Amino acid sequence: LHVQAASEELVRDDHDVVKYGERAFAQMRRFVIVQVRTGFVYACPITTYSGRGTLKPGINPSEHSIVYAVGSEPSLFHGESLTKEPIAIQLAEPWSSIDRASRVRFGKAYPVEMNVKVRDIGNVIPDDLSKLIAYYREEQWT
Repeated sequence: LHVQAASEELVRDDHDVVKYGERAFAQMRRFVIVQVRTGFVYACPITTYSGRGTLKPGINPSEHSIVYAVGSEPSLFHGESLTKEPIAIQLAEPWSSIDRASRVRFGKAYPVEMNVKVRDIGNVIPDDLSKLIAYYREEQWT
């Protein structure tokens, strides 16, 4: 469960008023852990951008990579121009799946405390771990 500040233009019903009258909303999010620290990790978000991949207006494709499940093929949309190679995930549960529009954004990493409840969706395959870390470092330190 990921909680963040809600914008003033928010028209959805799934928000709460929190301390100091601020509005926040919570939703289930997928992340990939890219760095482990003492008591927390840094994780990059995985999103579909409403099923449009990086074709959604305002998205910077150069910060992203396709993420896909082992046993399926990475899916690039017509007109999408990604420079980073896809990252494969070995799913934790055989019945789970990853949407074909899923993209990991290396340009934004979130700190996640170790005591936050999470659901394991799987692991990046060993052959793709070095790519994952290189892409994260490239986007964070440029």
